[in-house]
Amino acid sequence: MRLGERHPLSLLRLYCFSISYFDIVAKEFDSQRLFLLNLQKSTAPSRFLALDSWRGICALLVAAYHIEIHGSLFSQPLIRHAWPFVDFFFVLSGFVIIHAYGDKLNSGAQVITFVLRRVGRLWPLHVVILLAMIMLEVARLYSVRVIPAVNAHIPFTGEHSVFAIATNLLLVQALGFHNSETWNGPAWSISVEFATYLVFASLYFLIRNSLPRMVASLAIAIGGSIALASLSPLGMRDTFEFPIFRCFYGFFLGVLAHRTWRQTDLAGGTLAEVIVLGAVVAFIAYAATDPVLSYLAPPLFAISVLVFAQQKGVVSNLLMSRIPLALGRWSYSIYMVHMLVLALLFAAVHAIDALYGRRWLVHGGDGTMIDLGSNLANSALILASLGIIVGVSALTYRLVELPGQRFFNRVADPSA
Repeated sequence: MRLGERHPLSLLRLYCFSISYFDIVAKEFDSQRLFLLNLQKSTAPSRFLALDSWRGICALLVAAYHIEIHGSLFSQPLIRHAWPFVDFFFVLSGFVIIHAYGDKLNSGAQVITFVLRRVGRLWPLHVVILLAMIMLEVARLYSVRVIPAVNAHIPFTGEHSVFAIATNLLLVQALGFHNSETWNGPAWSISVEFATYLVFASLYFLIRNSLPRMVASLAIAIGGSIALASLSPLGMRDTFEFPIFRCFYGFFLGVLAHRTWRQTDLAGGTLAEVIVLGAVVAFIAYAATDPVLSYLAPPLFAISVLVFAQQKGVVSNLLMSRIPLALGRWSYSIYMVHMLVLALLFAAVHAIDALYGRRWLVHGGDGTMIDLGSNLANSALILASLGIIVGVSALTYRLVELPGQRFFNRVADPSA
């Protein structure tokens, strides 16, 4: 046989191998496509930048919702009805938590690490704001001697009771111990969210297979919505009686949304982002106040998270610019700090009214509001308040959040 010629048996083996190979490729094409899709998504950044920015924008809208200052800006439907954006936080939390920890809860040590890291994410800033509000309450206690009119309530009673300090320190204040929000009102959501973290970690520790996990997540999400509708007269606006079910509903929908994101090559892009954005704005502005329609908020937010997790459209590109990303970094601080800033603002206006005879505080059916006498002045005060909130949040993120996370991360993993 001359050099370069192949033996017929070798050619036959090569032919058989080729036939077998292409037969395997044909049969496994769909599974390989899914594998490559999952591989691509598994190498995605640990953070979804567009979703981070959405979290910052939603936190700012929730802060604006709580700024009770008369004027055209205050009356905008997107601001006046912004409370469901808290449910966006729950959905997004479920999505990113399973993305980060879905395969890291297989042992008791991993569960403990998860819990410590979540404590480090939530608790340090919460405690700092709580201490600041306690100091403000002490100031109210002594201000009555100087400016009696400033003291609008008996300090350390009701929602500011000593017992409420204890429940807040333990992050259980929204688990049925009180008949109202306490101290830093928005912190009700981190109370139920931390409890939901424990349920999620227990579920993933006890159930190791993917399909049963998803079935359980669906059952918890549906069960949460049914329990909330059955037990709470406040429904989706519940923040102190049965809000744990509200969190279950949103969080585990977020878990299911992540499963869909991992298993499906969803179409994204500018058109999908614009449609979803328009749907969210229309829903918040015109439908969120309906007691029945409000239950559609978590599913709508789950769809929104799915679309913007693709990060393929023009809206996502805008969200991944400098200012929105900064708001995303500071989102937790914005959410937690804004009521302290507003409490100081109202205390200052109350003191000015008492000392100088102003009538900037208006008491009515909607509670106590600030009215400086002109729409322009009121709108300017709202914008200034938001600016102060963002500025303070940038500081608390750097001085409280990051050091707190680093400390608890070292406790969770000393070798890191």
